[in-house]
Parts: sequence; C-alpha cells; structure tokens
Amino acid sequence: MIPHSRPTLGQEEAEAAARVVASGHVAQGSEVEAFEQECAALVGRRHGVAVNSGAAALHLALLVCGVSDGQTVAMPSYACAALPQAAAWCRASIRLCDSGQDGNLDTATVPEVDAVVVPHLFGAAADIDPGWPCAIEDIAQSIGGLTGRTGRVAVASFYATKLLTTGMGGMLLTDDAALVEHARDLRDYDNRNVWRTRHAYALNDIAAAIGRVQLRRLPGFVARRRELAARYTDALSGLPLSLPSGDDHVYFRYVVRLEARDALEAHLNARGIEAKRPVYRPAHHDLGGAFPGADALHAEALSLPLYPTLTDAEADAVLAAVRDFFDAGGAA
Repeated sequence: MIPHSRPTLGQEEAEAAARVVASGHVAQGSEVEAFEQECAALVGRRHGVAVNSGAAALHLALLVCGVSDGQTVAMPSYACAALPQAAAWCRASIRLCDSGQDGNLDTATVPEVDAVVVPHLFGAAADIDPGWPCAIEDIAQSIGGLTGRTGRVAVASFYATKLLTTGMGGMLLTDDAALVEHARDLRDYDNRNVWRTRHAYALNDIAAAIGRVQLRRLPGFVARRRELAARYTDALSGLPLSLPSGDDHVYFRYVVRLEARDALEAHLNARGIEAKRPVYRPAHHDLGGAFPGADALHAEALSLPLYPTLTDAEADAVLAAVRDFFDAGGAA
C-alpha cells in the first residue's frame, strides 16, 4: 500500500525527544520558547505562541483579535472543519464564502465582517484583501513558503500529516506584542491573579524539541515536495484532468480535478494507492448556503500521495495507475 500521507520523522527527532525526557523537564519550558522564536523567524514574524493544536491556535487568534459573541467571521466553506469550529467556540456568527478554481477563498464572495480567516489551501498562496478589518492567515498547509506575513495574525498546525509535525501542535504568529501577551495569558489557566476564562492549550517541551528539528528540515521537505509535484505534472499534463498550480506552491497536497473523481479514487485504491478527497465535507453542507465553487471542488478534487519520503518508484507507480485509468476509458 502506498499511503496518502506519511510524517517524515527520523533519528534526529528521536534523539531530541529523548534528550528532553532525560532532562526531567517535559512540560512547557525552554524548548517551547526556542521553538516559538525559531518558527517566528522562519515565517518572518516577530513573535510566536506555541499551543497544542492548530485549532487551538485559530481559537486564540480569533479571541485576541476581538472576535466574540455577536461578531462576524468570514471563511471558505471548502476548508478544514477547524475553521467553523473555532469560530463557534467564540460564539461568533459564521459567514461562509465560496472558493475559486485553485481551491482558495474567492475574495469577491467575502461580505463585510469583523474578521476573515484565509487558509492557503493545499499549499498555494491565497489572495488577501488589505481592506479587510482583520485577516487571519491559516498557514497549516503552506508553512515553508512565503505565506503568513500579510495577515494581522497567522496560525499554523503541526498535526502528524502536516508539512512539519510535532505529533499534535500549533502556533500563533504575529508582529503585535500586545496580541502575543494576550494569547499567552489565555493559553494557560493557572497561577493568575485575575479571573477570566482561559484554556489548557500549552504545548510540551517534548513536542517542541521535535518541532525544532522539523523546522530545520522543512526547506528540504518543501524542495522534495516540489520535485515530486514537477514529476507528477510532467507525467500527467497530457491527460484530461485539471492539475494544481499557484504562486509559491509548497504542495502540501497534489490535487487533481476531474468529473470521474470517484471512479479514479476507486481505481487507485483497488491498486494499493491511497487517494483521498482533500476536504472531507464543505461547511455549508451543514450550515447552509449555496456555494457552487465549493460544491464543484467537493465533487471533482482528488489528492494523490505526495510527501518527502515518497520514493521515485512509488511516485511512478501512482502515475502508472492514473494513466492506466485513462487508457482503460475510466473517465468516459
């Protein structure tokens, strides 16, 4: 079986985790602080606040940007379920938007709101309107490129299958020192003189130590992803399906589009190649609204295996199976 995704972990990560365990200090400490500084430097922001998930980072980002009960937040319907969940935790009013051909937020569909969450979907940079009152960039799928530097706040996820991983984890990134102070106050609930609702969102030093190694390896991860994406594009460019493109693409996912998506997915899975729908379910299928761009993506998009440890031989097996599908008339 060629899996759809796989974390890239090795001896250096194991040694970093073991070093922290041997130190006896495994909770939030110096490793977390160093991870915050190094991640902020990589993204090009002044400050980072490490947390235990990408969803926690987004929740904090919304809170420190003043989003609360009665405020409005725009986001694409076709995106990770963490986006509407985090807005719901703030008791905010969710304004879903449509997506363009590349999967990213269609800025023309964004209404007047208090904040806009902009994911750079699949690794391609999305457009951000400088006129929005508060833009929160979701770089969970694009860290390692040039995204994360435009919005008031950026958030990253370090889940197992993301571009870099700490197992679970996330980061809030910004240039605003006041927002950072607020986020850190909300991240930990104990040892406080003033009561307010806070959250158990702290990251631990074991995860942070792994993350610091992953940060150093990230440029190599992205280079390999781009190399594999070029291999896929060269081999598939003559076939009747839409291929990914976009500025500064880091290829978190290599997503193709075709009307016979379900048939190609079944064909690949039957041959031991795990291909998946890149977004499980658009939010408007539950929250309501009509978003034709999102529905088209949901019906046509298929993510092929692509990650740094995918070998050339495995990539060629994926390509051969896709070509076999079309040679056999599977798209007819």
